[in-house]
Amino acid sequence: MSRSAHPHAPDRLWVPLISPIIWSTHFTISYIWAAMACGRFASPAGRSLERALIVMTVIALVAIGVFFLRAFRQLNYRLPDQPNDDGTPEDRSRFMSHTTMLLAGMSWIATLFVGVAATAMGGCQ
Repeated sequence: MSRSAHPHAPDRLWVPLISPIIWSTHFTISYIWAAMACGRFASPAGRSLERALIVMTVIALVAIGVFFLRAFRQLNYRLPDQPNDDGTPEDRSRFMSHTTMLLAGMSWIATLFVGVAATAMGGCQ
């Protein structure tokens, strides 16, 4: 019995966009938070900024990882080995799952780089 890539509901077009949105939100909040914490609202406790950025990065990485694993599970835990260029519902579902997985992987790496860069500055100097 062949298991469909996503048998329960039709794929939503916005699902592949969630991971890049999480990354871009993390990016924006990280740098605005660092600018405000080191500038106008500077406090002697510089380590709290670093801890907050680490916690926020871990939360974003976990959220993106959930979407990656969800898409990978829809592909039956294997990479696509055939083209998805037919107009069948199964091909569209595989295409959307593959797109979601690729965007989530890219967003996970980008979020990790933003988190490392934001915490590598070692607090406010």
